[in-house]
Amino acid sequence: MAPQTTSTSISTSAFQFTRLVDGRPVRQASLEAATGGATLAGQTWMFVSPHDDDLCIGAGLLMQAAVDAGADVQAVIVTDGCLGYCEASQQDDIVEVRKAETIRSFEVLGVQESHVTFLGFPDGGLTKYIGRRQAVEGEPQVAGFTGLQNAFTHSLRELRPSHVFVPTKMDLHPDHQITHNELMISLFHASGKIWPELGYPLDVPQVHEMAVYCDFPSDPHLEIIGGDGPFETKLASIAAYESQLQIAELVEQLRSAGPFEYIRDVNFKLYSPERYRSLFSGDQA
Repeated sequence: MAPQTTSTSISTSAFQFTRLVDGRPVRQASLEAATGGATLAGQTWMFVSPHDDDLCIGAGLLMQAAVDAGADVQAVIVTDGCLGYCEASQQDDIVEVRKAETIRSFEVLGVQESHVTFLGFPDGGLTKYIGRRQAVEGEPQVAGFTGLQNAFTHSLRELRPSHVFVPTKMDLHPDHQITHNELMISLFHASGKIWPELGYPLDVPQVHEMAVYCDFPSDPHLEIIGGDGPFETKLASIAAYESQLQIAELVEQLRSAGPFEYIRDVNFKLYSPERYRSLFSGDQA
C-alpha cells in the first residue's frame, strides 16, 4: 500500500523527541534518529488499538509525526465498539456510528480510511477469541478461522511492519490486556512457517508500548512533545468521537495534561540455558 500524505506538511520543528540513553535524556534530531536511525520512507508502522479511540489518545502526536516523516502508518482496530453506547437510543446503530467516527478521527491525524483495518471482534468480548479455531457463521474470520492470533498473524504478514505499537499490558481493561498478550504471541506465529494460508513469514518487528489509561510496567524510552498545531490536531481527532458523551471532558483533561506522549520499547528475552549456568557453576559443598 502506498503511504498516505497529510494535506499540509508539518514542520519537523513541530515535534521534539527525547530518548533515555543509559538513564539520561538525550534530544534526538528527528523521529528517524529517535527510532533507530533508518529513514522512515518505505517503512510500515502498525498501530494496534483494542478500541477505536485508544490510538488517538495514546499516540495521536506520534502518528502525525510518523506520517509526516514518510512512514506508511497502518491502524488495526480490534473491537467493534458495540458496548460504546451512552444512551439507550444509540444501542442499535452504535457499531456503524463508531466506525464512521473512527474514520473521521484518523483522517484528522493524516491517516486515510484505506489505512484503517477493522477486525470486528466484539467490544468487551475478547476472552472467547483468545487463540485460533475454526470460525462459525457470523464470526470474524480469515481463511475459515477466527481468533485474535489468527487475525493478528494475518495482519502482520499482510502489512509487514518494521515497527508495531500497542497499549501497555498494564491497562486495567481486559480488552487491552488480551490484545497485548495475543499480539505478542502472534509476532512469533507470523515470523514462523505455521498457518501458510495467512501469508508469508516476516522478520519480527520492533515492538513498542504506549500508555492510554495506566502507567507502564517500567520507564518509557521515548518522549514526544508536540507543538500547538499537532496538539490541537490530536485533540480534534479525539473529539471526533461525538457519540461518547464524556468526550469533551476527556479532551479538556488531555489539554490540561499537555502535549506529551511516551513510548516504551519491548525487548524480548528468549530462554537460553546459558543465562543460568553461572548460578550453578560454583563448587558444591
